[in-house]
Amino acid sequence: MRTPLAWLNTTSSSPKLLLASSGIGFAVVLMFMQIGFLNGLFDSTVQILRLLDADLVIMSPARYTVPSEQRFNYGLLQRARAATGVRSVRPLYIDRSMSEVRVIGHVSRSIRAIGVPLDGDVFIDPVMNQKCRLLTDANYALVDRKSKAKYGFERVNLQNLRDQQAELSGRRVELKEWIEIGTDFVYDGSVIVSDRGVEHFFPFRNGTNPPLAAVDLGLVKLSEGASRTTVQEELQLILGDAVHVYEREALIRREIGFWATNTPIGIIFSIGTVMGLFVGVIICYQILFTDIHDHLAEFATLKAMGYGPFYFLRFVMLQSFYLSVFGFLPGWLVSWLLYLWLSERTGLVMMLTAQRVLLVFCLTFLMCTISGALAVRKLWAADPATLFK
Repeated sequence: MRTPLAWLNTTSSSPKLLLASSGIGFAVVLMFMQIGFLNGLFDSTVQILRLLDADLVIMSPARYTVPSEQRFNYGLLQRARAATGVRSVRPLYIDRSMSEVRVIGHVSRSIRAIGVPLDGDVFIDPVMNQKCRLLTDANYALVDRKSKAKYGFERVNLQNLRDQQAELSGRRVELKEWIEIGTDFVYDGSVIVSDRGVEHFFPFRNGTNPPLAAVDLGLVKLSEGASRTTVQEELQLILGDAVHVYEREALIRREIGFWATNTPIGIIFSIGTVMGLFVGVIICYQILFTDIHDHLAEFATLKAMGYGPFYFLRFVMLQSFYLSVFGFLPGWLVSWLLYLWLSERTGLVMMLTAQRVLLVFCLTFLMCTISGALAVRKLWAADPATLFK
């Protein structure tokens, strides 16, 4: 039975292993945070789309990104309802330029106001839909619990929230419940009102025309078995060039692509991830190099016994793998806690998905592999005869 020399060499000293794991874990946290910030900003931007219960989304072609306020006529939704395979079509209203909230004791600030119809559910989450049914009066509103603290919304005690005196666009608003959406590039907070609330708070959102005649997004649900592509093409043909009809996932990819290509955010955080990788390579190399230097006599003995370069390469690569695992696990745990804390503090959507965890583990393994390949050269170059003098 072969002696697991790489394993024993890695775990023989608990203080050294703890120090090595801490160093590599630090690099892991750096990479997790850079990737987390990058995807957190993108995820936050499309979070409202991911919350919507829609197979297809109708949007004005002039609306280059969802936060922009180009709208289309409500009559197009009525035409869309006649298309084959369409089960329901509901309007969604989004206001920001005219939407300002003031909690008494705080200054007035711009906020996103989302108007939902009360004759049907627009969100995937049944709890959110249930809370929307509380908007039975035009001056009722739901508050995004992840809105930034500067607004002054109560975040802990529901009764205290309901007791808060507030105004939305200069009119008294009653805060009924919390929902959770999150902040993004454009919005620091959100409230949800009913379609009657849109008429009440924003009577001039459509100029002199009825306020609900200008729709921001049309949410289309398909009948069971209907083909999304077929219905999308039919709707586009029926509605013409006045709107674009998107599959919801395609619209999400479009939004992320817009912010990734039109802002330097992607480049900045990608460079940060690469820098974290380089930091990890340096740390891991120093750990392996020091360990090899401390055991040169033992390695020289093995070399004198006839063990060749491939054995030492395998040995160092195995030790690199063990270090990557021991460093990754605490780094993953710390990053998860930081994600939770940052999500609560900033309102950003920080998701530690399996795909992102796997990506960082692969980068960690790559980092340690590069370090091992650099460190093993010292063993290859060592001359046993000179080491035993």
